[in-house]
Amino acid sequence: MTKESHLCHVIIASSDGFFINRIYEDSKLSKTSDFYAIDYLNKEDTKYWLHHLDAESGITAFQLSESQVDMIWKYFGGSMWEISNLLGKLMSCAKDHKISDDHLNSIIQHKIESNCGRFTYYSRFSKTKQALLEEIYKCCAKKNCFQPRDMDSLIQNNIYDENTLSQELNRLVQLNYLAFDPTKATWQLHGNIMFYGLQQFIESS
Repeated sequence: MTKESHLCHVIIASSDGFFINRIYEDSKLSKTSDFYAIDYLNKEDTKYWLHHLDAESGITAFQLSESQVDMIWKYFGGSMWEISNLLGKLMSCAKDHKISDDHLNSIIQHKIESNCGRFTYYSRFSKTKQALLEEIYKCCAKKNCFQPRDMDSLIQNNIYDENTLSQELNRLVQLNYLAFDPTKATWQLHGNIMFYGLQQFIESS
């Protein structure tokens, strides 16, 4: 991978966007490399899956109502892994091939509270980390992702300097709180349910 001669194709799969960025920024590698993001399912595909659980997931214990599909999309988006985990938990709650809204809402609220707890533990007694989370929440409440310039106020108000802010954002990527896209230099929260966990953290602070 570090040789100038073309010896072979190298494929690297990683959820660590900053690691991929190190390769992407290397002058020799960037010219011969392509970045492919493996993203969540879109709304249409997610809803099709949830409306056809028998054919797509082999789940015959229950069918979801339209409002339940909408609720899952709202809180989990197209996150295949989180939705699959949710469906597995719902199977034990099925009755007469249905899932009650209370059961579904209870599982979702538990996940939100769990993510809220993660943000609480991350920030603990640090006012600077709490300020960073508040800024991330403000950005993600307006749009899906944010850029370095969206964090300018943290530097201007002397909460972070450029190096420590960059390191802290890198840390949040490594902890899977944030995802980083090296082709656009943007960050975003790791899924909708992480946003609602952060929202609960901010509102309870």
